[in-house]
Amino acid sequence: MNPLKIVKESDRAVKRYYQELKSYDEMYIGHETAIRAAFQSLLKDTAKKRGWTLITELRMKTAGQTIIPDGTLNDDFNLPRGYWEAKDTADNLELEIDKKIDKGYPLSNIIFEDSRTAILYQDGGIAFRAD
Repeated sequence: MNPLKIVKESDRAVKRYYQELKSYDEMYIGHETAIRAAFQSLLKDTAKKRGWTLITELRMKTAGQTIIPDGTLNDDFNLPRGYWEAKDTADNLELEIDKKIDKGYPLSNIIFEDSRTAILYQDGGIAFRAD
């Protein structure tokens, strides 16, 4: 299994993600606990192809505080490879990211998203931003 394989828009998991978002949008649903399920499914399906496991709400200690990312991606050796944090569509994503950074969320490999925008941090800085 190639861990660097690119996830394409034509992948079944990606298509399913967009279909779920569309159905939520048609029902005027945008709160975090509803829409994060779609991204959670996308992460779970694509992570599995790489031999990783998505673990939701895994507590961890950082900078003397307990944080709970929405998702942690662990490899076969149970080592964390990345993190995910979902936000509400009504939230200001950049402001919410700043709050999470202040709490000590790891910026080694984390994606913050609100179903409209995704911002990937790697090695302490923004590596990628997508609508």
